[in-house]
Amino acid sequence: MEQLLDYLTGFLKLVPDSLEAVKGLIQEHFGTAGVIAAVIFCVSLVALLLSKVLKAGFNIVRYVVLPSVVVTFIATYFLPYSFGYILPVTVSFFSVVLMIKG
Repeated sequence: MEQLLDYLTGFLKLVPDSLEAVKGLIQEHFGTAGVIAAVIFCVSLVALLLSKVLKAGFNIVRYVVLPSVVVTFIATYFLPYSFGYILPVTVSFFSVVLMIKG
């Protein structure tokens, strides 16, 4: 575990150096406008990825978690099974529905 932490901290120390080298390369070839364009590109890429992750998270909550919990509560009244036995079935069902829905 200690070796893994040492490796990760060593790797994380290389990241700022690499970013500084890339910034210097862009500054040398394209000037300040190139650095600004690269920063705008990176920020927009991170924002796009973050929005996709958040959208997927909200879709999972909206189309899988809430319906499966509601259907499980309703099913516990009509079936002799407990909440813990029915929930995995409903989560699986609504996960397939979400995959088909896209």
